[in-house]
Order: sequence, then C-alpha cells, then structure tokens
Amino acid sequence: MGTHSRLAAAGALGLTAAIAFGGATAQAYGPTANSLGCRIYFSDAGTGTSPTTWNDTFALTQSPATPAPGQTVTVTFTAAAGPNNGPVPLNAGDVPVAVKLALGGSQSGTVTLNMATYPAAAAPASAPLGPITATGTYVAGAAGAGSLTVTQVQFNNSTAKTYCSNAGDRDHKAAPEPTTIVENFSVFGGGTTITSITGQTVTTAARAGNTVNFSVTGMAPSATLTASLKNAGGSGTGEGSGTGTTDATGAGAGTLAVPSGATTGARTLSVSDGTNTVTTAITILGAPAISITPGGGGAGTAVAVTGTNWNPGSTVTVRGYQAGAPPPPATADAAVTATATGAGAISASFTVNDPTTAYIGASSGTGPGTLFAVATWTASADSCVAKAGAATSGSCNLTYNLSQTVTAGNLAMSRAAGSGNVALSGVTLNGTVQNGTGALAPITVTDFRGSTFGWSLVGSVSDFTGTPGGTIPKASLTWTPTCTATAGFTNAVTATAGSAGAVDGSTLCSAPANAAGTGGSFDAAAALNLQVPAFQQAGSYTATLTITLS
Repeated sequence: MGTHSRLAAAGALGLTAAIAFGGATAQAYGPTANSLGCRIYFSDAGTGTSPTTWNDTFALTQSPATPAPGQTVTVTFTAAAGPNNGPVPLNAGDVPVAVKLALGGSQSGTVTLNMATYPAAAAPASAPLGPITATGTYVAGAAGAGSLTVTQVQFNNSTAKTYCSNAGDRDHKAAPEPTTIVENFSVFGGGTTITSITGQTVTTAARAGNTVNFSVTGMAPSATLTASLKNAGGSGTGEGSGTGTTDATGAGAGTLAVPSGATTGARTLSVSDGTNTVTTAITILGAPAISITPGGGGAGTAVAVTGTNWNPGSTVTVRGYQAGAPPPPATADAAVTATATGAGAISASFTVNDPTTAYIGASSGTGPGTLFAVATWTASADSCVAKAGAATSGSCNLTYNLSQTVTAGNLAMSRAAGSGNVALSGVTLNGTVQNGTGALAPITVTDFRGSTFGWSLVGSVSDFTGTPGGTIPKASLTWTPTCTATAGFTNAVTATAGSAGAVDGSTLCSAPANAAGTGGSFDAAAALNLQVPAFQQAGSYTATLTITLS
C-alpha cells in the first residue's frame, strides 16, 4: 500500500444500519495481531498491482453476543492503527471502507460493514491513516452455533481501490480468501412460560406454598432442568428448588414450589438446562394486609378500605369484627366484597354501624388456605375522661354536629295597586304622524331563591283595536326601559335594562346568572310611545301588554 491510490481505500463501511451497542462480547475475536494481503486496482479494474501486507491489531465483535432468532445483531470490525498513506496527502473521507463478512454454521448469508468517513481527518503523505471502526447489522436466523468470518476489506478511493483478504499475494478482488478473523457465537431461541400456579387464577403471581408449573422450548434435548426464583433482573441467589425435563426437541416442563420466606415483590422464574438459562417475570406475594381511613368514628361512618398482597382476581370480603382472637366473631355491620386487581390490591367502602365493632377485617378463601387481615377500629363515645384520678392536667373533647336549613324563597314580581291601566296621551288627527306617550309604572322583581340563576322580564303586546273600528299594529308601540335596585337593597347582582325599541318580544330588564350567587330586589319601568298614522281611523283604541318573568 505504498501509493496514494492504494491507500485511498482505507475508510468507509457500507452497513445495513449502524447502531450503538453495549452488550457482552463473549466469544469475540481479538483484539489480536494479524496480517492481511492487499493489492491496488486502478479504475477498479484488472487483477491488481503493488502487493502489500497489512499488519495490524484486529477485533470483531457483535451485540448481543448471543442473539435470539429474528433479533437484529450489530457487528463491529476494528483495526487499531490502519494502513499507512502513500506519497499523496488525503483529505478526510477520501477512502471509505467496506468490510465483507460471511455467516456460517446455523447462519447463512453475508454482512457488509461500513465506515463512511475515512480517514477521520486529513492525512499527510506516508502517515498512518488511523484506526478503523466499521459497523453493520444482520438478522439472526435459526438457533444453533454460528460464525462470522471477515472475507474481504475494501478501501474505496475514487481513483483506485485497494482490496485485502487473507495473507498472501493473489487477486484479492476477484479471488479473495477468508481471513482468520473469525467470531464464533450461538443463536439461542429458548424460552419459558408459566402455565399455571396452584391456588391462583392467574399465571403472574404466587405466594409461599403455591406450586408454579412451567414449560420450556429451545433448551438442550433430553436434559434435566433446575428452576429457582431470582431477582427482577434474573440474577442473584436463587430461592426454591424446582425440577423438570426436556424431550428430544428441547421442549419440556417442570414445577417449582414457592418456599416459605421467599423474597416478595417483582422476581423472575429462572430455568436452566445446565448450559442455557431462560427466565420469565413473576410476582411473589407477601402476607395480605389492609388499611382503613378513618381509623375510628361513630355509627354511620363510611370507611375507605384498601389492601395489598391478595390473590389476584380473588373475591375479598370486608366486614366488622368484635374484639377477640383472630378471626373474632363478626358484628352486625353489612359485609361488602371487592375483587383483587392483577397486582393483588383491593379497594372498598364499608360502613360501620354496630357499636361492638372493634376491627375491620378482610378475608378470602375457605378452609386452611383462608387469607385474613384486620385493622383496628376505634369507636367514638358520648363521654370522655379529662383528668384521671388525681391528675392535675389533661383534657378531652365532645363534638357536636350543627346544622342549619336555609329554605329558598321565590322569584316574584309586583306592581302598585291600580297601575295596571296605562292611558297614553291622546292625539288629534292633523294629517301628520303623531305619537301618544305614557309610562309603564315600576314593576318590582324580588329574587329570594338563594340560587345562582338569573332572570328576565320580557314584554309582549297585542295590536291596538279601535272602537268603532280600526287597528294600530303592535309594532308601533315602543319603549325605553329602565332597571334599578330597589331603594334600601344591596343586591347580589346588577340588573340590566333592555334596549329601547319595539315592545313586542323585547326585554324590559334582566339579571345574569352568577356562580357566586344571585338575588335582590329590582325596579323595572319604561317610557312608552305609540306612533299613530297620519290618517288613522278615529276612535278609542285598546291593547294588552303582558310582562313575563322567567
């Protein structure tokens, strides 16, 4: 690799996808000193020239180190120093690197690793090009022993490419030989599933004394299995001594009795065939417990009952109990039931009425396997001792429940006696439009409902009919409303007068709804005006004005 063209190939890897990894690298290759043979190919043609030997420290790793079938695996190839540059300086990225690998054993196919920017920085003539890190991915196939072998390294300069394979001089482009840079690994597809748990209706939780039944696949054929409970990460000291077997296909089953004193909480069931280990999550339940809020009170007190570590999906009965050794006699308080969640939690509302209730308890199951838990209940009394005997200090309290009923009043309106007749000023016809005027006497609205609601006064009027004949349309009657607080009242809200205009269908006065409360006394009135046509038929006209409060 003594020319610029030759070394221009030392840089970028063409990968399927590049992802960071931090998994174990068991069975990885290197870092180990090794040698590759290389030739340069101008215009990427011919059988190559200028054979050289590339001595470096190489490594090949994959993550995860032991993949499962169908899992994406990231492969990384590194060279500690990289080749030396030729007589022509290079810019960063002039020589992308591609590394070809062959999958073997239970796996098949090829993998391409890439380093797209190589060298990482400008390199002067005859200087080392620097370390190489090329990455790529493949998808793991069937379970079994596999291998990754570096078959060819390409340095892809635009002028001339360099191809390297196993040590020795040959056409490394057309007839590369696999290198001795090989990583051996295993693809493991085993797993375990909890099929049932004695004493439980779920397969996710167990308690001391339960037996966990499990199945496995993908394990060693015709093997003896061991099982134990370990921490949530699948490590730590095992608890329990489960056993099982597999058949010729590596499938099998076994059991594990949850031991007394087993660590409670999130755990894993760990099953091993002596070489491979598979795990699955399980929750180990502790002793059931309940808590109550409040912890005491008088007859009729509603109590919030919560509990933990009950068998998931089980029915738990909550009732009152008298004082005595557990389980003590039940009281007359009406029992309630709750169903435990998948996490073993319960929640219920229980009412205490029996004065002999000393405990609130919960139970589930029958016979020797009954689960039971209680919480102390403190009943209230109508007397207390402030100072016992010769004590000189101390106090006690009696509490009283005070109540006051506030009865709603009415929303009503009234007017002065005799103000129901309104005579408008008369007009004498003179060939022009004229106006008859008058006043609507105050209407007092009282809102004593003690509410948050509003109200409105709305007018409606009929046409004016004349005697002996003639009609003046109702639209000819207009008003100018006013609305004020009644003298001497401080109201909860302010009422608003309606707009001046035609009376029919219009608002005289209204008060809004208010979340803080409404109410008060209000006076609504209006100036009236009736437009009389220039040639209206003479006579005496009447109409009915209706004011509606709602």
